[in-house]
Amino acid sequence: MSAKKIYFIVLLCYAFSINAQKLQINSSKNYINSIESILLQEKNFGRDTTALKNYLNPLNTSENKVLYEGLLANGYSNFYNKRNKTSENYYLSSIQKAKTSDNIGLEIWSKLNYINYLYFYRDYIKLTPFLLEIMENLEPLRAEQIINADETYKRIGWILNTFGDYNKSLHYLKLAEKQAKKNTSEYASIINSIGLNYLRIQDYKMASHYLNETAKISSQIHDDVRYAKALGDLAMVSQQKGDFATAISFLKKDIQISEQNKSDQNTMYASILLAELFFKNNRPEAAMEYLQKAEDIAVTKSYFKKSELQIIKLKLQILKLQNSTESELNLRRRMAAIEDSLQSEDGDTAINQANWIIEKNNYQLRINEEKNKYETILKKFYFIIVTMLSSIILLVLVYFIKKYRDRNIQYEQKVAAFESEKAKIDQKDHQNLKSQIDYLKEKSVQIKNLKTEIENIQKSSFNYLEKSKGKLNTLLQSHLMTDQEWTAFTKEFQKGCPKFYALLHQNFPEITSSTERILMLQRLDFSNHEIAELMEITNECVKELKIKLKKELGDNYKALFGRFG
Repeated sequence: MSAKKIYFIVLLCYAFSINAQKLQINSSKNYINSIESILLQEKNFGRDTTALKNYLNPLNTSENKVLYEGLLANGYSNFYNKRNKTSENYYLSSIQKAKTSDNIGLEIWSKLNYINYLYFYRDYIKLTPFLLEIMENLEPLRAEQIINADETYKRIGWILNTFGDYNKSLHYLKLAEKQAKKNTSEYASIINSIGLNYLRIQDYKMASHYLNETAKISSQIHDDVRYAKALGDLAMVSQQKGDFATAISFLKKDIQISEQNKSDQNTMYASILLAELFFKNNRPEAAMEYLQKAEDIAVTKSYFKKSELQIIKLKLQILKLQNSTESELNLRRRMAAIEDSLQSEDGDTAINQANWIIEKNNYQLRINEEKNKYETILKKFYFIIVTMLSSIILLVLVYFIKKYRDRNIQYEQKVAAFESEKAKIDQKDHQNLKSQIDYLKEKSVQIKNLKTEIENIQKSSFNYLEKSKGKLNTLLQSHLMTDQEWTAFTKEFQKGCPKFYALLHQNFPEITSSTERILMLQRLDFSNHEIAELMEITNECVKELKIKLKKELGDNYKALFGRFG
């Protein structure tokens, strides 16, 4: 087979392999699950950006653009293996698109994705504002609303641990612990971080518990690197307890496993810790050996500068102990250069500045919290005042409604009583003069009582009821004598007092009906007041009419009443 054919076949196979490696988008009713299934497929293509773009191409759509640009930024970070403009442009574009999508879960993921990049390259100052935004965004959300909730909580916990906010770090790591699946590398990583937090706050009992649990789980799931890290962390616990032999043993095992698994960063960290232990135990040669191992790794990456600075400072201490000036000048020059570069990135100054930003934000949050408390108290106060006023108004309203009902009941009871009395009077027999006299006298009393009651009501709070209903006035009108009733009375009067009636009409043929009625009532000994009520005139008017009749009739008046008086 010719070389051209072999080259063509290899090229064809490569093309097929490239097309075969494409990210799969699985549709799911749960949006968060769909996103998480995509993120699980993320791969490191190293320096092959063509394969990276081809793999991520299914995400290059309007609905998945945030994920596409975020993962593409990660890919370019792997390609350059350092801070680079291409990655940062994609990270920021991903964040901006997430914000405009109005999807808070996606926005948190895009920011955290950028934070991971900045944290990896030790730019603590730049990541801090994004971290504060995420922490604020997370506050009202439930875990099921967050993409990779366990990973999100864990990352925040890690960063806060770096900033020295161990209690807050523990808070987020405990949240991560609740969300992570047990007996997984992720779970082991979380409880390892919890153990380190307890170590920082000098709770060695809890630190040992969590770190031993990390080692146990890592061993069971064959996560050798995590197991090695757990041993290194347990070494720090042993060191704090003064058990240097155990600490050294743990660190040697840590380095051995890390080297076997090509975990350079962990090898470097463990070597520095072991060198410090040897130095404290007055074994400078052994310390120098492990410092050199650590330095060989530290100089390969720009983001290991802080570790390199730590190595140089320890080397200078050893040289001082040995009274040696060998390579001291070069070490000090390198130390000065690193310290200068760390002023704005990975170093105590940068961490202090980041802490200051956090403290400033916490202060503002406390002010806002106090302001919110004050506003809440004010709202409660207004609510209480409004409630009290409403209650008072309601009570007054209930009182007046009850009073109205009571007055209405009392008014109706009065009307009913008068109606009952009228009914009793009306039911009696009026077929003779005596019954007619009783009837008229009782009617007179009822009329008098009704008038008195109406006058009293007009002066009282019941006045509006009588004005609106007028039942007592109606009843009063029903008591007044009708022509039919007067005719019946006159008929019975004729029967009972025939001589008086005959003489009255014989001597006074011109007499009016009203005058006749007054004279008949007077003959039956009705008082002026009773006559006034029955005739619908005043008491004074009755007196004046009698005086007038005496004058007009003269001796005839005396003769009339003298004969029958």
